[in-house]
Amino acid sequence: MNSMVMSSRKALVARPTQSRKVASKATRRPVMMSGMQVLKPEKRYECLSYLPPLSDAEISRQIDYLVGNGWAPCIEFASQEEADTNQLFFAGPALYENRYWTMWKLPMFGCQSGDEVLKEIQECQDEYPGYRVRVVGFDNVRQCQMAGFICRI
Repeated sequence: MNSMVMSSRKALVARPTQSRKVASKATRRPVMMSGMQVLKPEKRYECLSYLPPLSDAEISRQIDYLVGNGWAPCIEFASQEEADTNQLFFAGPALYENRYWTMWKLPMFGCQSGDEVLKEIQECQDEYPGYRVRVVGFDNVRQCQMAGFICRI
C-alpha cells in the first residue's frame, strides 16, 4: 500500500527541466526582422476598419446578418471631427466617450434585406458628402446596440 502512494506522488511531480529547455531553445532562435511590418498611422474605429473598404455586396451581407439575427439596422453619420474621440474632459478607457453620431431618419424596424439599407446609405451619403456613415444593429428586446460598422469614410 505504501508503494502505491509513493508511486502516485512521483507521478504528480513536475519536470521543470523540460520547460527550461524549450524556453532556452526559443530564445536562441534568430528573429527575422525583415518580415515584420509597420501599420500605417491611420485612424481606426471598429473591427472592420482594418479591412479594405467594403463593397456594396459585402455591406449588404453584413446587413443581412443583422436582419437575420432580428436586429433593426439604423444608419448614422458624422463629420470627421465628430467621429473622432475627444479626451479633453474624460481620461477613461471607454471607446465611445464624447463621440456622438447623428441618426439618419429612424431605425429600419421593418427591413427585410440589405438592398433597402444600401439605398438609404446612398441617400445619406448624397445629402452629406464627406461625412462618415455607419450601420448599427439594434436589438429591440435588449434595447441596446448589438453590432455596428463604418461603411463609408
